[in-house]
Amino acid sequence: DIIKAYLYRNGEYDPEKENSFSPAVCNRLDRNTTGLVIAAKNAASLREINEFIRERKVIKKYLCICAGNFPANHGIETAYHKKGQHNLVNIRKSMADGYKQIVTEYKIIEVKGNFALAEINLITGRTHQIRVHMASISHPLLGDNVYCNAKCPFELEGQTLHAGVLGFIHPRTGKYMEFSAPLPEYFEKILDILRNRK
Repeated sequence: DIIKAYLYRNGEYDPEKENSFSPAVCNRLDRNTTGLVIAAKNAASLREINEFIRERKVIKKYLCICAGNFPANHGIETAYHKKGQHNLVNIRKSMADGYKQIVTEYKIIEVKGNFALAEINLITGRTHQIRVHMASISHPLLGDNVYCNAKCPFELEGQTLHAGVLGFIHPRTGKYMEFSAPLPEYFEKILDILRNRK
């Protein structure tokens, strides 16, 4: 609705006009996750961007705060993923019937106490992938009350997960485009608290 209002104000979408394309969001974020999404302004762009996503040609980088101490500052983790009841996800280390492979790359940017600020590069993109995959390797996201068993020591309305970078080939010009979004205020506040802890 926000995207439609923006395009309507700029003369690019009018529901009163015949054959006016209703702008569509190409990728989604988990509830209580902040950051960037791609919206298509016409049907041709929607088809191409969706194909880029299926072919894993869209760059997606996230920032998150994880619990635990990582054995290395960089790693690529592989697991197998399957949607369960109520859109929750089951994950395992070996292939099984109905499971699909997920690949998640992480890079540790900063460590404060028992928490780490990590950049996540999604090599595959599945439902709840970052949240469930990081939890499965004992590094759940701070504030994730679905896949993290520990009680969050801070007052948060959601997990500390931010889609900071999106990159893709523009479907009309053929040029690579990359966009970034700054961390939201609540995320910065948590980082400040962690940095000032003794």
